[in-house]
Amino acid sequence: MPLFDGVDLEIMPGEALGLMGPSGIGKSTLARLCLGLERPNQGGVFFHGRDLAGLDRHGWMDFRRRVQIVWQEPALYLNPYMNVAELVDEPLLIHGLGDGDWRRHRVSALLDKVGLTPKDGGKRIHQLSGGQCQRVALARALACGPEFLVCDEVLNGLDTISQAHLVRLIKGLVAETGMALLFISHDRALVAHLCAHAVHLGKK
Repeated sequence: MPLFDGVDLEIMPGEALGLMGPSGIGKSTLARLCLGLERPNQGGVFFHGRDLAGLDRHGWMDFRRRVQIVWQEPALYLNPYMNVAELVDEPLLIHGLGDGDWRRHRVSALLDKVGLTPKDGGKRIHQLSGGQCQRVALARALACGPEFLVCDEVLNGLDTISQAHLVRLIKGLVAETGMALLFISHDRALVAHLCAHAVHLGKK
């Protein structure tokens, strides 16, 4: 039996789309499909009109640069042996973007954009609060200038103030950069504040 059937989503540049539904309904699986980390049994996933199933190695590398995700618990996937500046710089190195001076400037600008200080750049994940860890994850996701960002339950476990700060930050980034956003959450009020439209999985 399929996890979900007949799901048809389209997200345009500069649009923030909310994805809601109860736990276990398949929200994170749908996010993984959008990122090419899972393949659909039927149908397809298209980016700029091109089916991900037809990408070659170079196509996948380009796609990985242009599409990014921030997962729910960054402490589980951010390397604890790297400091914050190194974590944000790593995607730039992987994709061969800029020389050392340019990357240092880029990392500094990204940390400032998400509300972190130069001093934070020398810290490691275990030295940061939950809200700060999510800001690091967001800065890392933004490093290569993505056109499409997925945020998967990024506000879970954060206090109300941290949630409000992140929502304002993400909303401002969408308006500033024109990137498309898929925002996955179970919180109806937060989705309504951030997204113009929302899809509820499991609802007829």
